[in-house]
Amino acid sequence: MYNIYNDKTYLNNNPTWHEEDAPLKTGKIIELLNRNNIHFNTVCDIGCGSGEILIQLANRLNNTVNMSGFDISKDAIAIARRKETNRIKFEQRDVAETVENYHFDLLLVIDVIEHIENYFRFLDKVASLGKYTIFHIPLDMCLWSLFQEKMLIESKERVGHIHNFTEAFIESILMDKGFKIIDKLYTEPSFTNQTFKQKLINQFRKVLFKINKKLCTKTLGGYSILLLTENPHW
Repeated sequence: MYNIYNDKTYLNNNPTWHEEDAPLKTGKIIELLNRNNIHFNTVCDIGCGSGEILIQLANRLNNTVNMSGFDISKDAIAIARRKETNRIKFEQRDVAETVENYHFDLLLVIDVIEHIENYFRFLDKVASLGKYTIFHIPLDMCLWSLFQEKMLIESKERVGHIHNFTEAFIESILMDKGFKIIDKLYTEPSFTNQTFKQKLINQFRKVLFKINKKLCTKTLGGYSILLLTENPHW
């Protein structure tokens, strides 16, 4: 799947590189950090895409935080580098192959794991790079997607999701790798160009989510989980 991020396939399928979702995700990230009193001076966004989340963070945080963004995609980094400042830098880099010693107070791994062929190896590397990590992971594996398997196939083709998770499963993987889950929250889906049927389903999804969050994510899906972890060996 590496080539789709460097042969313009992903860029052509997702020309905005999901920048429109960055304000909402950034707000949720800050909410999670604030309610757990997490302080940091350095942050790295691994799989930063176009870099918009770091830009949004920089606009909302004090100007003493130094920020780095890594991504395997030259297309994404080309976009991100247009936004560089004296304290926000972007680099094309595969952290799973990184040999240099990088250390950050906070790591962001936002919508990344589901794209990576060997995410176990990736998590081992992440564990060594920082004290805290915030993961954002779509909960694509649900009852609805199992009945509508074409949704999972379309997701693989359009956005490169080659793994699909439930909340409990990804938490078990992280804990097996030594990550301590400190806190979590859900992020709501952002749907555009919906059909009438899809709008009805989404309205029902919102109602069910208010009644029982876990039941909603397991049945109708559409939501993602934001997990704040303390990394092993820190």
